[in-house]
Amino acid sequence: MMNKIVNLLQEKQIALSTDEFIGALALCGYEEVAHEASLLKRDMTEEQMKSFSHHTERLLKHRGYLDETLETQLIPEVENLIHAVMKAPKKVRCVYGQYALVFHHLENGGMIVQRFEGMDHIFTLVKSNFNYVEHLIDFYGVPKEEPTEGIAPFTLERELFDFMGTYTDEEMDAICADEDHPIFFRTFLKDFQERHAIIDSITFMFGQEGDEEQQRDEPVYLFLKGKACVWVFDYSFVTEKDEIDVYPADMKEYMKLLTEEELPAWLGHN
Repeated sequence: MMNKIVNLLQEKQIALSTDEFIGALALCGYEEVAHEASLLKRDMTEEQMKSFSHHTERLLKHRGYLDETLETQLIPEVENLIHAVMKAPKKVRCVYGQYALVFHHLENGGMIVQRFEGMDHIFTLVKSNFNYVEHLIDFYGVPKEEPTEGIAPFTLERELFDFMGTYTDEEMDAICADEDHPIFFRTFLKDFQERHAIIDSITFMFGQEGDEEQQRDEPVYLFLKGKACVWVFDYSFVTEKDEIDVYPADMKEYMKLLTEEELPAWLGHN
């Protein structure tokens, strides 16, 4: 299967809008996954579903991805791409705010990168010398400022951390202006406020899409990119002490740690 998509992906990337991707999933027999990927369309009537299907087929035809003489109506390159992505046994899902990046590790050792650019899902086959750190840095970006003097790790009670997202801007500003609080905590709060309490993540996943019995998540790495560093959340002591350790790290060094130490060990698991 992998060889069948190599030529098209090497010559150009395969782009699918969300509606086209949902339509392609359905045409390839992944109707349930297509429904899950389109929550707003879950309550469609049968007539609305037919209309949506015609709509996505027209879009796919305009892209040149349809061949009505074939069983699925999709050209082989796109059909094989969909199957490869859906059956990838290992995936790395990266989330930055409202954006996502997915690395699909295929059974034969190949990999497909799925990016989201504008309204499109961009699928690209990558070579074995793929630089994970480079792509992660490109995706997340790097802090633009130098670390503030005195930045240090600290501990948060989980209840406080869970409640922080409910603070108003006025309450957050008041805490950040209170010099009774350590500078590193106030710096973290400012970053937390500017990122609108949205936490970034990298999740290692096992199992094929749509197979709930087989699919399972492995380690989830949570962090927040600030102006001068990335704040890493360590939940090691949540169960024992109901606390979360927060420590600052250099973005490039943190991504290097994940990809050179954590990733190879995870890829070696079955």
